[in-house]
Amino acid sequence: MPDLFLRKPDTGHFSNADHIEYHKITYSECEAAGAVINAPDLMASYAAKVTQEDSIYKWMRKSEYTVKKLETDHERDRIYEGICGIVRVNLRHFDPAIRDNAVHVNNLLVNYGDVPHADYDAATASIDSIITRLNSPGYLPAVQNLGLAEWVTELASVNALFKSYVDDVTQEQSEKPGITSQTARRETDGALRRITDRVTALINLNGPALYTDFVEKFNVTVNHYNTLVHEHYGRLHAKTDITSAVIAPIDVQPCTGTQVYVIPTVSIVQKAKDGSETVVKLVFSEDFTVGYKNNVDPGTATLIITGIGKYTGKLVTTFNISAGN
Repeated sequence: MPDLFLRKPDTGHFSNADHIEYHKITYSECEAAGAVINAPDLMASYAAKVTQEDSIYKWMRKSEYTVKKLETDHERDRIYEGICGIVRVNLRHFDPAIRDNAVHVNNLLVNYGDVPHADYDAATASIDSIITRLNSPGYLPAVQNLGLAEWVTELASVNALFKSYVDDVTQEQSEKPGITSQTARRETDGALRRITDRVTALINLNGPALYTDFVEKFNVTVNHYNTLVHEHYGRLHAKTDITSAVIAPIDVQPCTGTQVYVIPTVSIVQKAKDGSETVVKLVFSEDFTVGYKNNVDPGTATLIITGIGKYTGKLVTTFNISAGN
């Protein structure tokens, strides 16, 4: 029979999610073998370190809301500026009734000042008030005639999402842990290592018979997570070219006198090993960035899409900016 030994996990390269999941599983395995390990003090220390790391990991997941809050703020600014742009264009509409509707809504928006550049609380309160008024009987007909109903609905949805992220960030800061994730990971690894060192010593002292079941289960877990690491690195370094991606048609954009920004919908088709295909929608700022040329004056503007993260390559498309009336 070959020597019985515990395999070494490559915990230094585990993702945070894999690291805490791995330790939860190995803690359960150690707990089940508690009678043969016979080290309650080491087990108590390991349990405390797993709990500590798990709480820090959960806090880190919540901290993503800080980034999401910023992204959502930019999105609601874009929607609000889009509403203002549509209103401004219709101030020159050939139909007097449409012009009157535009004047009516424009007067309301002007009263709130420069909402996108206000601080978070002021912008949120202003947008809430604007949405309420635009949905009131005094403004709703004008909103519908100007084609703004869907814009207002989307603005309300994004503003509500922003407020939820603000609440999450506030809660997140109150729960900020006292140590870093790296420190917690090292402490959890150390707690498990003290247990495995003990098991190795017991095997050498007593022989393998009592510990075979525990060691085999432990090694299966280690092999599984070490394999995940290698697969992760393979995926990490493999980039997908977006030059064959599909860009959804871009609507004609109104001329505002300033740069016109459009975030395109970009999708690629990914093929699995079994030959099946999946359409994947790329995420702006995570999978690609955009650049612009000639996007101020009426005419044809150029949009350059550049792959980032796990995507590479460039795409170029165009959209039209209307001259207005």
